[in-house]
Amino acid sequence: MPRIPRMLRTDSSQKTVYHVISRTALDGLPFKDAEKDELVRVIKRFSMVYAVEVIGFSIMGNHFLCGAQHKKCYVK
Repeated sequence: MPRIPRMLRTDSSQKTVYHVISRTALDGLPFKDAEKDELVRVIKRFSMVYAVEVIGFSIMGNHFLCGAQHKKCYVK
């Protein structure tokens, strides 16, 4: 079954929030407290590098969810 087309934003003043999900291919629950803490550090670091504002996230034992919005970035 094909997926429905993405919604296109026609008004540039509207903000767009992206829902991001990532799941491991490993059996069980590989994310323990130390791995979750490291993932938080990675999310913070890459959100600065790629000009993304993380609105919220949740890390479970085998996947994580994240709400993100692109920041305006001007390169001179």
